[in-house]
Amino acid sequence: RLPFSLSAGDAAGAFSIRDYQTEAAQAFYGMGKTGFGHGTIVMPCGSGKTVVGMAVMELYGTNTLILTTNVAAVHQWIEELVEKTSLSREQIGEYTGDVKEIRPITIATYQIITWRPSKEGPFPHFGLFRERKWGLIIYDEVHLLPAPVFRMTAEIQAVRRLGLTATLVREDGREEDVFTLVGPKRFDIPWKELEVKGWIAEAYCHEIRVDL
Repeated sequence: RLPFSLSAGDAAGAFSIRDYQTEAAQAFYGMGKTGFGHGTIVMPCGSGKTVVGMAVMELYGTNTLILTTNVAAVHQWIEELVEKTSLSREQIGEYTGDVKEIRPITIATYQIITWRPSKEGPFPHFGLFRERKWGLIIYDEVHLLPAPVFRMTAEIQAVRRLGLTATLVREDGREEDVFTLVGPKRFDIPWKELEVKGWIAEAYCHEIRVDL
């Protein structure tokens, strides 16, 4: 167990979780019932998918592995966790090309876990994570998971799996693979609904025609 809390409220440095973020987290959690704890949440860019991920982490209070696309995203997750939860920096590990930390909350990139020195060689980092039992794995930008190399990260053992994405659209048409690898869509909210409520910036569309 790794109990912690979101720093919500009106105190300095605190924030208030939005209704739809709570709804998304609860849709995944399902009141802790059997059959939940696996699935995908689809929310527009800028709507706070990271906050939803942290809310799910708070509900389960367990060792968590977060996989994301690049080092900048790793650092963003660390900053958000330190700023918006009761977790200390010492409880959060960064596992990237430059830093190799495995802690109760560990944030890594897909690339480092699936890296190997040669095409036929072993995956030195993958085995390390595969041997460890995680209470929760969060796949950030989960629409990338069906890619031939990244999909092997779905073999990492975990009691629960959460996928976060702004879109499930893939050029290869393998969107359904996300549900197979992680779980069904648990929550989806249209960007227009959030725009009307003022949670995300209003979108302006312009058509510009040019001669080819």
